[in-house]
Amino acid sequence: MANPYTGSVAAALRKSQLLLESAPAGGLHQAAVQDAVVLQLWLAYRAFLCELAHQLQLGSQPESPGQLARDAASRGMSSSEAAELEALAGDPESWLAGIEAAWLGLWQFSGSRASQGNGAGSPAQVIPLRDLSRQSAAPDLDALRNWRESMVELIRRQRAHMEEY
Repeated sequence: MANPYTGSVAAALRKSQLLLESAPAGGLHQAAVQDAVVLQLWLAYRAFLCELAHQLQLGSQPESPGQLARDAASRGMSSSEAAELEALAGDPESWLAGIEAAWLGLWQFSGSRASQGNGAGSPAQVIPLRDLSRQSAAPDLDALRNWRESMVELIRRQRAHMEEY
């Protein structure tokens, strides 16, 4: 039975590769590419969690390795892949924690009116302001390349391991 999430993982990883290969040097354009790479890496990660759940026939779309492990345990199974991902997510120095921090950083806005609400006398903020200087929101291209390579290696290894069983 073909796994419907495998193509989503591959597509997101390929898009991240293409973005990294075409990244301009500096400026707002580079920041946009960096944000897009973070998005694609996050999509690949989430699709891979779903791929693992589908492989285990859990019938769920887990949002975290912990949820994947709980879903497997509720059916009397264990998943070494989920345990490895959970350990990576819990290690603040890991590439997976870096991707998660960057992803969350995309959703943190500056201390402008966007976060203060629409008080009396202040105009409505249609496009929230974002502080582009935040390191967590825009990791450098080398970090993104390393994170992508680490993710690709992990996915290859975990897929090979799952095929053995």
